[in-house]
Amino acid sequence: MMDVLRHSSSSSLFGSRSRVCRDKAEPSSFDFSNMTGEEPLLTIAIPTFNCAHFLPDAIASILRQGMDDFEILIVDNASEDNTEEVVRSFENRRIRYIRNPSNLGACENGNRCLGNSRGRYIKFLCADDVLLDGILRKQLNVLETRPEVALVTCNYLSTDRNLNIEGVCVEFPGAHPGRRVINFCLSRMTNCVGGPSNIMIRRAAAAGVVGDATYRLLADLKFNLQILEHGAYVNIDEPGYLYRRHPNSDYVTNCPPEIHVHEYLRLVSEFNWWNPLNCVLASLFGGTESRRVVKEHWRQACTPGRLAGSLEASADLVYKRLLRFFNERRVVPV
Repeated sequence: MMDVLRHSSSSSLFGSRSRVCRDKAEPSSFDFSNMTGEEPLLTIAIPTFNCAHFLPDAIASILRQGMDDFEILIVDNASEDNTEEVVRSFENRRIRYIRNPSNLGACENGNRCLGNSRGRYIKFLCADDVLLDGILRKQLNVLETRPEVALVTCNYLSTDRNLNIEGVCVEFPGAHPGRRVINFCLSRMTNCVGGPSNIMIRRAAAAGVVGDATYRLLADLKFNLQILEHGAYVNIDEPGYLYRRHPNSDYVTNCPPEIHVHEYLRLVSEFNWWNPLNCVLASLFGGTESRRVVKEHWRQACTPGRLAGSLEASADLVYKRLLRFFNERRVVPV
């Protein structure tokens, strides 16, 4: 299916990764800085559940960035391992730790990250991922120098659980109006923005935007597209982190295409983005229910303006693949 129905293989911020449980635990929080009134330039928000064995790599990768004006916000979704002990061991003044009294589900935990972030900009990092050196400055520079930009993404390197590199994933390249990227995602029913660890956002662009727990797979994409309704998109066009594949990561547990189609059609309907291209793709890759929904919206999808959206998304696919083709064959001077 190529990139059609692609769901980002990065871990989920608002998705269904964390199991929901009712284990009782005492709420806990601590702030090494004791400066709760200060607003840092950047919040790096880490939602976590039972990732104590991966968390040190994530935190260390932030501290290696060589920056000063930031906070690390760790929201622990009632982990049953020694997550709190691991966080306390860093004794770093930039760390804030919040533990939920019970597991709220991944989506609500992601919303708690948003609600407790104090930075002008927010960078998400899944607890099992690792930032590459320099990524924070590069993404920050875009947001600081280009006020029209709401979201900055990056590419990433896929690894095994021991961080041995297995491949590279490239998101939609370049700088574009948010509408163009929304059109590409919803017309081709694909995630070309990336997952939580890809993006850095302007907090003002997230005002009133929260994760939608009714989506099983695409809550992260819906969140990103809502951000892009408030501003432009930029990809720094280089890898920004290591995505660690392991049995609990979304890459391994993706659902069948029919589930993807159902959720993409929900997104298309919510954004009112019906066009001939997404209708055809849904009919090809979805089940009987998807074809029934398409039949109901076919006339709406075939107006001249919506046909233009299909053509634009198709042209952008050619642009994306040509750019990747030439980049892969670029001669690097020795």
